[in-house]
Amino acid sequence: MDNAPVSTPSPQTADVRAVEHALKGLWERVRRAGDIIQQLREERRALLSQVEQLRGDVQNLQEDLARKDQMLRKAQSERAVPAAAAESVSLSNGDRELMARKVKELLQKLDAYL
Repeated sequence: MDNAPVSTPSPQTADVRAVEHALKGLWERVRRAGDIIQQLREERRALLSQVEQLRGDVQNLQEDLARKDQMLRKAQSERAVPAAAAESVSLSNGDRELMARKVKELLQKLDAYL
């Protein structure tokens, strides 16, 4: 007969293994949490960059809109002024013909000068 001692886990060995197993599980969870945190930080940086780009785009669009609005107001005021001026000035036929001749003479002088 073989009288080899049979090793039975002692309560301390079982406790050590349980603690080791728990620590390994905890370490794995911490590592995964670290990976997730790193991924979230990268996503945050990308989103902040995108937000800054969109803010720039919005500012450019607002400036463009302001310029176009100003041009529109100017065009509307320029269109309104001649209409108001035409309504306030009334010329007789003789005055119109005289003015037309003077304008033609001025145009001819300008053409000759150029």
